[in-house]
Amino acid sequence: MLDKIKDSVSDVLSGGKGQSDDGTQARTVADKRARARSTGDSEDGDGAVADEPESNLYECPSCESVFVAIDKETCASCQTAVERIE
Repeated sequence: MLDKIKDSVSDVLSGGKGQSDDGTQARTVADKRARARSTGDSEDGDGAVADEPESNLYECPSCESVFVAIDKETCASCQTAVERIE
């Protein structure tokens, strides 16, 4: 199950090329990223759009909840320290 979550998050972060329940938002994000890449002005040199922070996956070892966040320290469900998934 964790692999499916990682694949879904990777798909969203890479521009939302996969299908979602409501593809409108995914297409909008993908369109904005494509326009930003085509202008070349908002990239930081390594292909990432400069104004979008990088998100990470975090997992709670107690309840196995998975979170997508820029920075996360504790589980929202059980208040246990979370671990970053590499």
